[in-house]
Amino acid sequence: MSRKSYNKTNIWVAIGAIFLIILLIIWLTVADFTGNTDVAAFMTPAFPYFKL
Repeated sequence: MSRKSYNKTNIWVAIGAIFLIILLIIWLTVADFTGNTDVAAFMTPAFPYFKL
């Protein structure tokens, strides 16, 4: 892999990581404003009929 191609890859990885962090911040902010801060609210059991 050439040095120029490696630098392009690093730039796109950095842009992607920054974009995902911004989306996470927006998502958490909207959840906080709407009062939906219960972390376990969206968790459903994988096997609903399997009882321990």
